[in-house]
Amino acid sequence: MATDALCFDMDGTLWDAVDSYCEIWNRCFRKVGMDRVVVRQELIACMGLNLHEILRRLCGGVPMPDADAFLSDIEREEIRLMPVLGGKPYPGVAEGLERLSKKYKILLLSNCGENGLENLMNFLGIRALVTEAVTYGATHRDKNENLTALAEKYNLRQLVYVGDTEGDCRQTHIAEMPFVFASYGFGHCDNADMTVGSFEELVETFDKIK
Repeated sequence: MATDALCFDMDGTLWDAVDSYCEIWNRCFRKVGMDRVVVRQELIACMGLNLHEILRRLCGGVPMPDADAFLSDIEREEIRLMPVLGGKPYPGVAEGLERLSKKYKILLLSNCGENGLENLMNFLGIRALVTEAVTYGATHRDKNENLTALAEKYNLRQLVYVGDTEGDCRQTHIAEMPFVFASYGFGHCDNADMTVGSFEELVETFDKIK
């Protein structure tokens, strides 16, 4: 799978920060007086969705009054707490990205809030390795649109997206790009162009390709 750039999803691909997200969502629900406790498996089932979709799912499909204000509070709490709470990077992520960055452009793309990838880069110390990080919170565009925009911006011949859900795969294929499934993450996928069982395997594979 020849490529000149690798684009990575965040949650379930680079790190596991679900426990931290649960803490933040539960704090925000308590602040608005809602007796709602989000548990890990619920959020894992939401990985890959944008914040509005996650909120709808957690509220059982019932519209929440002042949803935009609530989600703004989620993002503020993430900015405040994620530098402390952080997440658990998968083995070899920081070292692997440094190695890959010597051969490929490294891009990040997530359906998280506007500051989600900033939090990740700061926590893992990988900012200098990343050419650009794009979030749904900043663009309000689906992943296929963001992938296409990145490929056009950097005049890429073949951009490869690495993620961990069927939704990631579908969006990548809509953009007519190859998808690598991180099977060690949260989701499942039957239509990936390549599957890797660990981040180390991904690094070894792409280090040999080019």
